[in-house]
Amino acid sequence: MKTIVLRTAVITLITCLSIIPASRVSAQEILRIPSFDGVELIGRLNMPSDGFAGKIVIDVPGTGPHTYLNRRKIGRSLVFNFHDYFAEEFNRRGIAYFSYNTRYTQPDTIPPTFDKVNREKFFTYTPSIKIRDLEEIVKFLREDPRLQSSRIILLGQSEGAIIAAQLVANGSVPVDALLLCGTPTEDVYSLIQWQLSGESSMINMRKFFDTNGDSVIQKQEYENGDPRALRRVGGASFANLDVNRDSVLTADDFGMQLQPTLEAITSAIENDDDEWIWNNFFRVGTAWIKEHRTLAPNSERILSLDIPVYLFHGEEDANCPVEGIRRLKERAGVTGKTNIHVYTFAEHDHSLEFLAWAIHGAMPEGLQRLFETADSL
Repeated sequence: MKTIVLRTAVITLITCLSIIPASRVSAQEILRIPSFDGVELIGRLNMPSDGFAGKIVIDVPGTGPHTYLNRRKIGRSLVFNFHDYFAEEFNRRGIAYFSYNTRYTQPDTIPPTFDKVNREKFFTYTPSIKIRDLEEIVKFLREDPRLQSSRIILLGQSEGAIIAAQLVANGSVPVDALLLCGTPTEDVYSLIQWQLSGESSMINMRKFFDTNGDSVIQKQEYENGDPRALRRVGGASFANLDVNRDSVLTADDFGMQLQPTLEAITSAIENDDDEWIWNNFFRVGTAWIKEHRTLAPNSERILSLDIPVYLFHGEEDANCPVEGIRRLKERAGVTGKTNIHVYTFAEHDHSLEFLAWAIHGAMPEGLQRLFETADSL
């Protein structure tokens, strides 16, 4: 039962992946970039074949290991390759696109993650190192004769929205604009607490069972739900899910079930148990979590910026609550921050419904707005 609930609740900060045939990918260049401490960063640059618009988008990855491909496999044959989709769409619009491996990570051929990670070294990978790596990437790309006068746009997704915003706040390299998706407005440690509070579970469950839209799930709504949705939550009975026995399903029920998991995660963090976190929670080290715990809320960081910032957020985001984005928008209005632009999208998840685009071929509204915004910069 707890495993079932975890699947609906702990959808941690990670960029979603997509399906794409390799034939659709534009010409690519693999770049090797020395970082501040000599560690080599490897990335892929996709330049438009013609009509270059003088702009480059640099993807800033979310939590955990990532590669410049981000390939995954679902089922027996569906292969996911997130960055090919973005490279092709940006190139089609005359915009260059760069994606890169996180430190100590390289593409591999073994599913489901298709990456090879030096786990011991990755445990030392913290937000401050990510920021400095990104700084070196921007410097390196700026030295390319084709890009010297180009506008630099950072595409920060999930945790990447924190890293990108902090780089701009540091002022160490020039950046022209930020496109931020699924943006955390608090620190990541607070976000973990929220994800395990039951609120995340309810966002996922309401999509399937809250037919009258009152933000709770009645027994009849649950039992009359789509059989496919019931299977997705393991076919659990209403009685088993209604932990507090109040005859409705709310965040309290899922939070009570997740409390032991939250306590185990907290204990592992305090005891620097990297292996437990990696194997039972997410592929990060405790040093990463602890440093995030010390950072200021991302909303404060974003509100301090003066360059154009565009935020795109799904109203059904179960990773980062949309309420934080709405509060940020209100504060931006009150303080006169006209450089901050916020877009929220109904029935969009943390990935702005990327999988719907990948599977069905029609670009969702949120991603369409993202690409149109990049066009306009």
